[in-house]
Amino acid sequence: MRREWKFDKLDIKDMAHVCVHTGPHDASVSIVQDGQLMHLIEERFCHAKHACTAMYAVKDIPNWCSYINQLSFSNLFYQHTDFGFTQSFLVDILKMPLRIDRGIGSPMKGTIHVDHHFLHAKTSHTHSEFDDAVILVIDGAGSNYTFGKENLSIYEVSGRCFNPLYKSVVGDGTPITVDVPNFVDKKTNIGVGYVYTSVSEWLGFNGLECGKTMGLSAYGEEDETIPELISIEHQGNKSCLITDDSYNNTNENQKYSKIANLGMCGSLINVKYLNQGENITESIKSNVAYRVQKDFEKYLIHTCKKALSMSKSKNLILTGGCALNCVANYKLLKELPDDINLFVDPTCDDSSVSIGGAYHTYHQEFPNVEFKLKNLYKGRPLEYEYELEDGEDEYEATPKDITKIISKGNIVAIAQGRSEIGPRALGNRSILFDPRVKDGKDIVNRVKKREYFRPFAGTVLLEHARDWFDMDRLEESPFMMYAVDVLPEKRDLIPSIVHVDGTCRIQTVTREQNKHYYDLISEFYKETGVPILFNTSFNLAGDTMVDTIEDGLYTLRNSEIEYMYLPETSSLIYVPNK
Repeated sequence: MRREWKFDKLDIKDMAHVCVHTGPHDASVSIVQDGQLMHLIEERFCHAKHACTAMYAVKDIPNWCSYINQLSFSNLFYQHTDFGFTQSFLVDILKMPLRIDRGIGSPMKGTIHVDHHFLHAKTSHTHSEFDDAVILVIDGAGSNYTFGKENLSIYEVSGRCFNPLYKSVVGDGTPITVDVPNFVDKKTNIGVGYVYTSVSEWLGFNGLECGKTMGLSAYGEEDETIPELISIEHQGNKSCLITDDSYNNTNENQKYSKIANLGMCGSLINVKYLNQGENITESIKSNVAYRVQKDFEKYLIHTCKKALSMSKSKNLILTGGCALNCVANYKLLKELPDDINLFVDPTCDDSSVSIGGAYHTYHQEFPNVEFKLKNLYKGRPLEYEYELEDGEDEYEATPKDITKIISKGNIVAIAQGRSEIGPRALGNRSILFDPRVKDGKDIVNRVKKREYFRPFAGTVLLEHARDWFDMDRLEESPFMMYAVDVLPEKRDLIPSIVHVDGTCRIQTVTREQNKHYYDLISEFYKETGVPILFNTSFNLAGDTMVDTIEDGLYTLRNSEIEYMYLPETSSLIYVPNK
């Protein structure tokens, strides 16, 4: 069966402020018009996880941009890139006269230097609805200077005025022409984000998969043989928990046995030896993950309180890649004084750097335009053109029909509207399951081809959230940025979304935020008494999240998932297992 229901491409008229971010990971294009974020195009479009191949992403940008109706290259005024491409290359590929440069590579004519961390801060402040705030930017690494690379920045902001309070840099940078700000604190350490990344790589994960370390940490415990990995006070050169050439050793017994020294970079890591020459068991890995997670939480809480002490503002914004640590975010929330307001930006990863660039250029012309981030559905609209193969079918379906299918232990994917931006699935490109299934986590992890320790999220009707979760001071959690405690008396009722530490990364939803998703969960609540659905991203391990219906069909055809629900057309696609 073929159903045609084609949505128009996003219509951007007149003047649009566009920023292009090209790499080394999480490349993106952002479009801001009339002060509003209209569109973010990222990894889903090019089907490259984290859009890691910079040259590929750059060459694909004309396709990304031409996807937007009435947006010509003449509308593209500003670009942000992490690579020192030649000006002629940029002009030929992107047809734009200016670039916003984060400071890597040689300066070019027409270059505007804007800190990477500033662009994070700009994005997050715009989304926060705070006028005044203290902003903590913490990630692996930001801009390069002649004297080092930024890893931690603190800004004080009032209105559109950003006052840098502190910046920590490390190592030797690539020379660029830029005034050295007098607030730079050069340290002989590596950034906390890089420490966490290094430990993740030591555990055998990709450096962009720190979420796996966070998930694994719940299975660990205090181990006296593993000293402090992250120090609150920077203590100079120390040995670092990171592998050398032995990382690629095919002998599993030796793979994690050696510990290299980072030398000039120094360290926040304080491990000298970890069972060197012995087998690295799953228990040891879990305990290392536990240690770095606990140390990071302690460091984050300490640093946020320090940042607040540097300002009179009662509003705190957390951004940068480290802000994706939803476990630490919840711990921070509980530790902050009651009079402090916390905003953790859901667009805190590097794909949002282009958003900050577009806001920055827009607010230079129109400084007083207000913006409210109502949702993260800023990706590509779903286009209803697709072909089913022999044996596949499509049926008319209601939320009640989908509830019955889920209640029978089936996995159901949902696709509707515009895709989410950022790394969280929020009901427009999600995989859904029954949270009451005892071994549901193991079932879905196997189907998605993920590690056993990976937890899953839950989407709960906002009006019922406090009946199931310890929300503390959270009024809502629409963007899934906190892993909160599940109330003890409720844990046995929703075992598939309760992590081993008793937490669940939650998304609260209202009908105003997502009508079809809300109606489905409401129907599930009527049938089961549970106002929650098991929610995870619509993809398989290693793949980008689904963007189009064809992407979804590919996922179904290559997995045990048999159902894809299209609520806007009241349709259910069935792809039987082969």
